[in-house]
Amino acid sequence: MNLAHNLRRAREALGLSQADLAQEATKLSQKPISQQYINNIETGKSLRPRELDAIARVLGVTSARLTFGEVQADGGESAERQEQKGGVLVWETPEDLPEDSERVWIDKYEYHFSAGNGAIQWEVREKKALPFNMSFFRSIGSKPQDCKLLVVRGDSMEPFLFHRDVFMIDEAKTRVSDGGIYAVHFEDEALVKQVFKESGGGVRLHSYNPAFPDRFIPATEMGLLRIVGKLVYRSGAGPAT
Repeated sequence: MNLAHNLRRAREALGLSQADLAQEATKLSQKPISQQYINNIETGKSLRPRELDAIARVLGVTSARLTFGEVQADGGESAERQEQKGGVLVWETPEDLPEDSERVWIDKYEYHFSAGNGAIQWEVREKKALPFNMSFFRSIGSKPQDCKLLVVRGDSMEPFLFHRDVFMIDEAKTRVSDGGIYAVHFEDEALVKQVFKESGGGVRLHSYNPAFPDRFIPATEMGLLRIVGKLVYRSGAGPAT
């Protein structure tokens, strides 16, 4: 079964027209998705659509299932395909997973600073976004309650972090270690940068992408810089070195 077949079958299982699917997927994507875009996938004209993740979320499946799996008429995955996966556990929601006392779920957030008191205002974007094992937190010396997932915006940290990659910060780790990567707030901007200490008490904010010059913050302006947390984990589709 191919992507074109799976997409059409999953869409029809939910009683959605191509236009309906396009409209709902647009709400989950940063780019507009048209009915023609959906039609191009279903007719095999588009084999690697960039907005497949948003489309899959509307259909209640994963993009991998649409691309490689076999979607039944009810939108589910065939038993034969599940058996082919061997020991791999496939899940769509947290409820699909067996109980595990070592599993910890981390939420995905966005943040900004209050204009009044300068306090960080966190906004939950996705509850239980990713599961982790407690051994992971022990290995990096962090506590789950101190950690949050954020999403990369922009390309200034490529090839280490790509646009839309997910990364985790530890809010308890705000003391700068030279060369560490931190989520910071400076001059009304939420940034993720490699931070280097400079003589005299200042710091340098470094972007991996050479198209973005370093930003030097002297000691006299350090009061404008807030260290939100240190990066302790990253994941995404883009290549990273």
